[in-house]
Amino acid sequence: MRLQLATFDNFRLWERLEVELGSRLTLLMGENGSGKTAILDGVAIGLGEILKHLPGVTGIDFRKRGEIHQSGNRVRPYTRVTLKSTIPGLEWERVQRRDRSRTTAAAVPTGPGVRSLRNHLDEKVIDPSQEDRDFEMPVVAYYGVSRAVLDIPLRRRNFPTDYSRFDALVGALEASTRFKSAFAWFYFKENEEHTRQKAARSFDVTLPELDAVRRAITRVFPDLSNPRIEVNPLRLAVDKEGETFDIAQLSDGYQTLLGLIMDLAARMAMANPDQDDPLAAEAVVMIDEVDLHLHPAWQRRVVGDLLATFPRTQFILTTHSPYIVEALNNHLQRYRIEGLVRDDGEAEVRDLMALDPADVAAYGMQGREAVELLDGSSGLLDDRLLQHFNEINQLYDRMRDIEWEHGGEA
Repeated sequence: MRLQLATFDNFRLWERLEVELGSRLTLLMGENGSGKTAILDGVAIGLGEILKHLPGVTGIDFRKRGEIHQSGNRVRPYTRVTLKSTIPGLEWERVQRRDRSRTTAAAVPTGPGVRSLRNHLDEKVIDPSQEDRDFEMPVVAYYGVSRAVLDIPLRRRNFPTDYSRFDALVGALEASTRFKSAFAWFYFKENEEHTRQKAARSFDVTLPELDAVRRAITRVFPDLSNPRIEVNPLRLAVDKEGETFDIAQLSDGYQTLLGLIMDLAARMAMANPDQDDPLAAEAVVMIDEVDLHLHPAWQRRVVGDLLATFPRTQFILTTHSPYIVEALNNHLQRYRIEGLVRDDGEAEVRDLMALDPADVAAYGMQGREAVELLDGSSGLLDDRLLQHFNEINQLYDRMRDIEWEHGGEA
């Protein structure tokens, strides 16, 4: 399942806002308070209806206060988030009313409701799971800025001893950090793997679900290897440059991104463990400030790494970073010259993933509008996206002109 359109009526700062989503990537940029995170929150609320309908999972909902748009010091009668899928006829809504009066109820226009979504989930997920038929579990996840603080467990107390495929969605749309859940799952699966190795008397026996998570980690972090859980003390250990490190010893950039990759890969492996490649299942993933704590060199490759590691995931990202924009334009330009790149060409260009502009959407949040920034003719991001960076450059240019006017004298 992928999303095609998100519509917000009377939601927070907007009276109405429609955002068409890229099938692979949607990038949101803007100043603080411009609504980037609000869009992610709204989409998460809409996706919460999926979790609400599935067994054993709890979906998020609107907050009790602050969600309904206010104008002229008056709160509107309702707020509505509507999500439209790329699947024909699949559209649903979440609605919050200002109060329970009949007048307020009458002020809420008729919407698509939730029937089409529930019917779809019944047919494609719940019924097959009950009848032991093959099905693909939809994966959704939301990573907020609090992911920068990992909740690393200090003991194995209260670790689950069993998992179902629906557990892949537990807490998935809560924007808070949840590294502990992925850690516990990894520990559980390693024990299962060790049991199988002992029975087979071979260390060559591995679990495909664990291999998927290991592959995701080493794909994004080529300098790390052999991710594993160690005890005494309990820790996630990785090998780097011939030495073993606890994840807590790594930099904030490593911890923030590694925690996200491990959690997402674990959820995808848990959701669809029997797929040849669980990382290739469809998913909708939102990441607030994807550049959080990342060095500029990492910012230039993080989007490409995410898209390559999770090849059928639809990402909705926010960022302040010009390096993310630069990198995205490189991927888009690579698509333009796809047929011109030879196998013996420059490796840096040859190895860069091509990204079709038709799969991408980019918006600059200005005022109470989402301004499209992908140029239709060039297939690249417009320079308006870097307006505040350009303003800094203009100030530098003016100071340089003053210096030149005075012959370079201070």
